[in-house]
Amino acid sequence: MKLADIKKEIQKYQYFEDTQIIDVSLASILSSRLSLGLPVWLVIIGASSGGKSQIIRPLSMTDKVYIKDIDDLTENTFLSGAKMGKEQSGSNSLLKNPDGTNWSQGIMAISDLTVLFSKNAESKNTILSQFRMIYDGGMTKYSGNLSKPLQWKGRLGVISGSTPSIYRHFEEVADMGERFIYYRMKPYDEEKATMLALSRKEYGAELDEKLSELYEEYIKAVVLNSSGKTYELTPEVMQHITRVSMFAEKVRTPIAYDKYSKEVTHIPNKAFPMRVALQLTSVAKGLMAMQDYETGNPEIGPEQLEAIDWCGYSLANEEKRAVLKIFASMDFDASVSTQSVADNIGLSTTMSATILQNLASAKVLQRGGGSNQHTWKLISEKDHELIVRTETERTEVVERSITQEDNVEEKDDLDGILGW
Repeated sequence: MKLADIKKEIQKYQYFEDTQIIDVSLASILSSRLSLGLPVWLVIIGASSGGKSQIIRPLSMTDKVYIKDIDDLTENTFLSGAKMGKEQSGSNSLLKNPDGTNWSQGIMAISDLTVLFSKNAESKNTILSQFRMIYDGGMTKYSGNLSKPLQWKGRLGVISGSTPSIYRHFEEVADMGERFIYYRMKPYDEEKATMLALSRKEYGAELDEKLSELYEEYIKAVVLNSSGKTYELTPEVMQHITRVSMFAEKVRTPIAYDKYSKEVTHIPNKAFPMRVALQLTSVAKGLMAMQDYETGNPEIGPEQLEAIDWCGYSLANEEKRAVLKIFASMDFDASVSTQSVADNIGLSTTMSATILQNLASAKVLQRGGGSNQHTWKLISEKDHELIVRTETERTEVVERSITQEDNVEEKDDLDGILGW
């Protein structure tokens, strides 16, 4: 069964307009199964009831040994000093098998990653620290119940789901270094999706089982076809991924401001793009393995590059993407006013100014204009090219004459909110 057949069958039960989410999800699984590069830590982001779990659950069922489900996270989820039964030598934790050996290769499937951010600050930071150690391939934990520390080494991927609130949560701990890449579900026809959900006969576990069988058949076929093979990216694709990763880290960079005065307190410290680039490379190699199975030619084509572009673009939160969409409708050298941005995205001038300043401080935008009305333009033509080819929708930008009331509001926004 080929990918087109899989998608056609899945679309009988789940409504999709953007089926590249299936490509990327499968590529992340296959990259880990075939050890094609750095493990992929993918978060599928979408609104509540938007279909995230309907992708993750069936995929997690394709191999219960290799892929393990996680419904909740505590400080002791990964390594715990609590012993298992007398007949088992392992500890009661995710990363240790019952015989005491490490679960050293596989994928963690977390249906709702935001469960992490419901914890108190101490627990949350501890779990995030453990995530970073797991990502880096090794973890040591001391427990008063054991004479020796618990040690783990391995190579684990992650596939998880989240609502868009994850942007805000991870921005709060950005300095700790994030290990995840995102795929933001694209808008779709809600009426058609609802009608399909109402008309299907299978729900819940029965539907998960049916979809899981489809995914499992495809994954096994690609793994069998690709076993023992290596996939190398062309210099052109490597350059493409490099540029996407550089852009992604810029648009992910949060801004620090005082929650009372709303003044910017720090120049943002953008992360280097290597970690994102390595994960996108792994996704690309997973897509190459799929292409090899589909056509016998593993070459990355325009459709696969589009999926990689969207993963990078998804690192920008909702508000930043709404602003960047405006620039997709404009020539590279064109400028837009704060007021016009506010008019187009539907947020206040205050909030629009903060978003624009965030992008400017991350070296995506450049501020200009006079004291009465600030204007903004993109700095990099390469960034403009990426935004144009990624944003399929276009926003018509209509500049209007700023009123006296608007002028006072903008001056107050920029002087009071941004500290100028």
